[in-house]
Amino acid sequence: MKPKLCLGTAQFGLHYGITNSAGQVPEKVASEIISYAEKAGVHFIDTAQVYGNAEAVLGRQLGVSHNFRLISKFPPQSQQVFIAQNVSTWENTILKSCQRLRVKKIDAYIVHNTSDLLKPGGKHLEDWLLSLRERGIVNRLGVSIYNAVDLEGLNPDLLDVVQLPLSLFDQRLLQDGTIELLHEQGISIHARSIFLQGLIVASSQTWPDWVDEKMRTHQHNLEKLAKNKDCSLLDLALGFAKEQKELEAIVVGVCSLFELSDIILSWSQTSPWSNREWKSWSMQELTLLDPRLWPLQ
Repeated sequence: MKPKLCLGTAQFGLHYGITNSAGQVPEKVASEIISYAEKAGVHFIDTAQVYGNAEAVLGRQLGVSHNFRLISKFPPQSQQVFIAQNVSTWENTILKSCQRLRVKKIDAYIVHNTSDLLKPGGKHLEDWLLSLRERGIVNRLGVSIYNAVDLEGLNPDLLDVVQLPLSLFDQRLLQDGTIELLHEQGISIHARSIFLQGLIVASSQTWPDWVDEKMRTHQHNLEKLAKNKDCSLLDLALGFAKEQKELEAIVVGVCSLFELSDIILSWSQTSPWSNREWKSWSMQELTLLDPRLWPLQ
């Protein structure tokens, strides 16, 4: 069974994405995207307080009886030590998210930075998060990671869901067994960066100047493969994702209704890959795979 689609909403509240030339999605367009996504059977919506006013946009545009399962995130914390008094601030944080989203509970609440759980006094945060599930404010808890090492030292009770980077070019967590291990433990896995902020579905000629020639050539070769297979770069990127049966969902962000309709159409088709040939397209260059290492735009 292929993964479910999850609509990412960073673009609803921010000018997000290295290939995004249109800027923040206007609220009227966001409303059209949400309506189309629901009719097309998109299962989840992923948002966060750090995505500008995305939560408020969703709250205004989601219908009262929508069928989406909503995911939000516990924002990164600046303080280096947690104390009991922090709990009231955190409680206010999630209550504000619920108010903005106009819901009483959310499906999953994901910790944006796992390092927050390992800070001195992290037990205060851990206990508070567990209480959210106990009190029915969230159905599931989870974390967002970049590498397998980000999972070390975490309480397994917090890991109903793990959101992680995965794409045709970034197969590190497949190759090191992390995804298989999480799946075997019954943990739901949500993959983000399927398009690497749009780079994988863009012509190598439009890639930023800082990308080196070796990586640019890799993308150019993918373009030639798409031509040979008579498919699009989008079909190759989503075809790879469709074949990852361990995933519960993949997160896709869009800037227009046209982009979403393209994704829905491609998602409904058979994968263009055969015999797991996508394995040979993996890269190891972190300067491209990890957006935290990209030059400031």
